[in-house]
Amino acid sequence: MPQWTLFENDFRTIDQVLAELLERTNALSAHLIDRSGQLITSAGRADDFDAMSFASLVAADFTANAELAQLLGENGVEAVVSEGQTRSIHSCLLAERVILCTVFDKRSSLGLVRFRARKASVHLDMVFRGLFEKVGIAEAPAVEFTDQPDFATAAASEVDALFGE
Repeated sequence: MPQWTLFENDFRTIDQVLAELLERTNALSAHLIDRSGQLITSAGRADDFDAMSFASLVAADFTANAELAQLLGENGVEAVVSEGQTRSIHSCLLAERVILCTVFDKRSSLGLVRFRARKASVHLDMVFRGLFEKVGIAEAPAVEFTDQPDFATAAASEVDALFGE
């Protein structure tokens, strides 16, 4: 996964959206984590656990759940939830590369966190997509294989030529 950095204006916007998410949900903390497991930024209370290990585990958990969803015939996973006795986690994907993870306790509810995280993710998704375009790592839209019927024929011919047939 390519390395990238946040621009100051993007960081201010991200910080504002995370602060609003925490305020409106009464959540303990919110974290932005790269799909590779790198912590991008955190807001709120996160001093009672190792944030770096947490980020790696959240990314692994999200990836594992996405793979499970594919095994079940789904295209992906909308959110991953881990409910504990004292604290719970709600995670969702932004711009196909960044995970928004919200940690909350009994002072909030999963429904409220899910609703507010969905609203926050709309803003954050736009910020990250714009950021990825600025730094030149935006992914081009995937072209469906069926949209390129001549490609299959050409590829088959090349494979035949390679093996001398």
